[in-house]
Amino acid sequence: MEHIYNVFSYLLGGIDKPIIVLLIVMLYVYITGWCKVIFCHKMNKLVGLKGLIRSLGYLMVVSLSVLLDNIMGSSEAIRTLVIYFFIAHEGLIILKCWCKMGLPLPKKIYETLEGIIGEEDIDGTTEREE
Repeated sequence: MEHIYNVFSYLLGGIDKPIIVLLIVMLYVYITGWCKVIFCHKMNKLVGLKGLIRSLGYLMVVSLSVLLDNIMGSSEAIRTLVIYFFIAHEGLIILKCWCKMGLPLPKKIYETLEGIIGEEDIDGTTEREE
């Protein structure tokens, strides 16, 4: 078990606060996606699988950023940027999903969310499949 931890720690550039926050936010997105599916009555067999594949993709990009930092000799600058980007991206997805389910959010958060996302989602689609 320790070997698995060491491999993941190496690939992700260490298990520090940013990576822990990213993992927690990814879990929140996964849970929020399921809540949205149940709330909106849009059951789909692939919902959970798509979320897991997206999360795996995020971790692979973080790992790639670690490798780039290593070959460029930088001190985790790319890794940090990538992790913070994914945290912000996933946070916006969480807010958007809860807004669609009618969760009352402070008006300023909702306006900011609308301004950032607008009618289209972050990735350019009009409706996410969580």
